[in-house]
Amino acid sequence: MADTLDDKLLALERSAEEERVRRTDLAGEESDAQWRRWRDTAERAQAAVTAHAETTGANPYELSRP
Repeated sequence: MADTLDDKLLALERSAEEERVRRTDLAGEESDAQWRRWRDTAERAQAAVTAHAETTGANPYELSRP
């Protein structure tokens, strides 16, 4: 189960990074909309890490390390 959870957390973090990169060449409203997509994705990733840490007693900072 740990591998599955680790995979899910990594996928969320990867998705957030992909959303951040997509914003690079945008401007104006497109940039703002992409920023919101990145922020929402990053918040989901952080919430998953926090929930896992609270459930297992793990250090959330250790879980988020590359």
